[in-house]
This record gives sequence, structure tokens and C-alpha cells, in this order.
Amino acid sequence: MRVRDLDVTSLYSFGILPALLTLLLLVVIAIFYLGLKKDGGDLKDSRYEAGNPPKYEARVRYGMQYLGFFIIFASFEPIVLIFLLLSSASSYYANKIFFLVLLGSALLIPILFVSLKISEKKEEWMWD
Repeated sequence: MRVRDLDVTSLYSFGILPALLTLLLLVVIAIFYLGLKKDGGDLKDSRYEAGNPPKYEARVRYGMQYLGFFIIFASFEPIVLIFLLLSSASSYYANKIFFLVLLGSALLIPILFVSLKISEKKEEWMWD
């Protein structure tokens, strides 16, 4: 494919728009990072259980009970993003990529079921 065969829609959909959205996201993160001051103290950084200030040491040091939800997010967020990019792409690129995206989605369905089962087993993450 030659450079002059590219149309403006595909360049906009796969090049300019994602770059601008990424730049906008970084600018918003920088504004919030610089604009919001952290009110210090050990109480703010210490671990809370159920939203209350801790009386004893925390049961679990790390939030491993959220592992299933993290797997769900990490596996399906890229698929949703690709569908979003395909919705604004030209039909030439969308038709070629659509089958691969559907195949990838079908392969991720077992991961979804496993991660849902992991997230339901809260008793495995409680340490007494």
C-alpha cells in the first residue's frame, strides 16, 4: 500500500485521534497531580478496613480480593477499546480487523468465567 492510498478517515481514526486522546489524558492527570495537594499524615497513608480508621493490624496487606476484577478489566478493556476505534474507522480497515477482534473476544470468554469465580471466593483472601 502506498502512502497516497491512505485516506484521511483511517489516518484520523488510527493515528491522530488516539494520540490526541492520550495527550488529553496525560494533561488531565498532570493537572490533578499538581493541583491537588496531599494532606499529610500517617493516618492518610495507613490501611483502612471498611472505611474506618484501623484499630488493629490489617487482615490482608494487599488487596488480593480484587484480583478477579483486575483480570476482568485487564482482559476486556483492550477489546472494548478496539471496538471503539473500529467504529470510527473506514470500512476497509474495519472489515479486515473485525474478525480478529471477534476471535480474540471469544478466546477471552473463559478468562472472564475464571476471573468471576476468583472474585467470588472471598474466604480465600482472609488471613486470620
